[in-house]
Amino acid sequence: MPPAPRPSTLHRWRWLLPVALLIALFHFSPAGATLDWAFHDFAARHPARPTPIPADSALVLIDDATMATLGREPYARRWPFPRTDFAALFLALHQAGATRVVVDLTFLENSEAAEQDMILAATAAACPSIVLARMASQPPVFWDEAFTQEHAAFFPTPRTGIAELDAKHSGVLRAYQVSGSLAAAACAKPPEFAGGLLRWAGGLEQLRARGVPVLSAAPYLLRGLPILTRLVEQSPDYTPEQIAAALAQEPALDGELADKVRGRVVFVGANASGTFDAKPLPIGDAVEPGVITHWTAWANLQSGGFVTTVPRHLAFAVALVIAALVGLARWRQGLVAPTLAALALALISMAGAYLALSAGWFFPPSSLAAAALFALLAITAENFLAEQQRKREVQAMFGSYVAPEVVELLVNDPHAIQLGGERRELTSLFSDLAGFTDLSEKIPPEHLVGVINLYLQEVSDSLLATGAYIDKYIGDAVMAVYGAPLVLPDHAEAACRGALAAQEALGRLAPRLLRDYGCSVHMRIGVNTGDMIVGNVGSDRKKNYYTVLGDAVNLSSRLEGANKEFGTAILLGETTARRVQGRFVTRPLTRLRVKGKTEAIEVHELVGLPGQLPAQLAEFVSTYNAGYAALLARDWSAAATAFEHATALAPSDRMAKAWQESAHEYRLQPPPLNWQPLLKLDSK
Repeated sequence: MPPAPRPSTLHRWRWLLPVALLIALFHFSPAGATLDWAFHDFAARHPARPTPIPADSALVLIDDATMATLGREPYARRWPFPRTDFAALFLALHQAGATRVVVDLTFLENSEAAEQDMILAATAAACPSIVLARMASQPPVFWDEAFTQEHAAFFPTPRTGIAELDAKHSGVLRAYQVSGSLAAAACAKPPEFAGGLLRWAGGLEQLRARGVPVLSAAPYLLRGLPILTRLVEQSPDYTPEQIAAALAQEPALDGELADKVRGRVVFVGANASGTFDAKPLPIGDAVEPGVITHWTAWANLQSGGFVTTVPRHLAFAVALVIAALVGLARWRQGLVAPTLAALALALISMAGAYLALSAGWFFPPSSLAAAALFALLAITAENFLAEQQRKREVQAMFGSYVAPEVVELLVNDPHAIQLGGERRELTSLFSDLAGFTDLSEKIPPEHLVGVINLYLQEVSDSLLATGAYIDKYIGDAVMAVYGAPLVLPDHAEAACRGALAAQEALGRLAPRLLRDYGCSVHMRIGVNTGDMIVGNVGSDRKKNYYTVLGDAVNLSSRLEGANKEFGTAILLGETTARRVQGRFVTRPLTRLRVKGKTEAIEVHELVGLPGQLPAQLAEFVSTYNAGYAALLARDWSAAATAFEHATALAPSDRMAKAWQESAHEYRLQPPPLNWQPLLKLDSK
């Protein structure tokens, strides 16, 4: 039998074209980018050499200890703190000798008192070390334009930097735009560098271990309050010039607190539970505060340098070269050499990309490794087809083809437990005690804590009995979650039962407070259902606690505050109301658009359980709901009649009276056809 003819060069390399197409599809696909960023994150957490850290920096955080300190008497603060508290914190750091006080906190809404914003803005302008955060389109301390123009002296423009962070890479913050940023403003000279991928030095725990002071804001804030009080008393107009003049007479802070920040660039941020400043970062699995990103960018500008991304078309060209090298290792029909070459090139590619990242270059490695594996698969397929051909030609020498055995199984490691979270649909509940200020004034300080603890105990027992997880206490406020950590299929219903039970518990306690202290108190509750991130927040060394994060949580807090606008006790989000429809007595109030949201939701009041309401109240709700339905149907006469009846049954109800007036107006002058009931809530 004559020997088989040697295949031509074109024949031997025919597999390269489909391999090149596969590499291109993978290289420019979302899957390839996802793997590249996963590799980047791993290499960033485990660098070949540690990222340099400037010796003159510190982090001061509004942490859980700060919340606990200011939540107690005599301060009784709730988040967000008054603007004067923030001014006191920045002032204390300035007086302690900080080179820069870089603030990763935004003040984008009017505070309750204009003078608070005036003091904050003027204090920042009077202290050249303070750098305030701002959004690209907003001033650092917000107030309406007419007000700021009228009081221009109180609202100067201090040193600022943009705090907006854009997660362009798979939803994770990896890159940083330097121009106009907080990191740039923290530098002594404006940097010329445009930005790029960050070279991470680690999260909070890693920074602590590497000697970066990570400090609680509480002691500095408490040291700053007396200073600020004296300055304001000496400078009643709060202008920067007056504050600066008074500040010049103040002695510098000394002692251990001052020693920790003197001569350092101090970054101020928040990582307390419930402040919702957690950012998706590539450093570890724990939730890290957003201020870490600005500190990292500044550290890069000082000493570490940013990481430069190699163009993807260049990486694609290198991938083609690797595929060709695997083909060159092919010897006859054997697979040993191509397999070894593919594995070696894949490992070399990953190792090279790993070392390059530590040197300041991000070379996407997944396509390089994929090129070696695609080439090996193509060669294997060719060899397999050739083997099948030989089997057909020489049946006596070959039997039937047997599939290869499985050589490896993927086994979950039960010890590989890492901190992190998962997305789940849950229901959150926020409650707050209205009348607390009056209560704190009338109850002796030595008795106040006991009374508050009694109140929290009664409310907590009611919530726990209905399946709640008590997330946290913030002063007299309670945050609870239904559906986590234990799964509750009807978490919305359980939350509504908990809200009613908590109100009932307060109803038992309120007469005692009225009798003993002459204080009338009531409770406002907000309940909302939606997707939330739930999990352990902390570090590998210390798990802080189990909590939930997300916009749905924030909305329940907003709903709690919105009760004040409606004169109600329990407000439900639209999803919650829809889930419990028919099982509870509710009534729609209006569509509500809260501050910072573009979409409005229909807000409902939770009234009680069917069959358990007083006859007059049940009639009121039924009549009101009929009027609201008529309102949506544009039957203005029927709506006016129904709301007149509802108002007669409950003269003090704000929404019934408001809709009665609106129905009469719309009967005379109907609104546009696309009209919907809407209330814009400007406060937090």
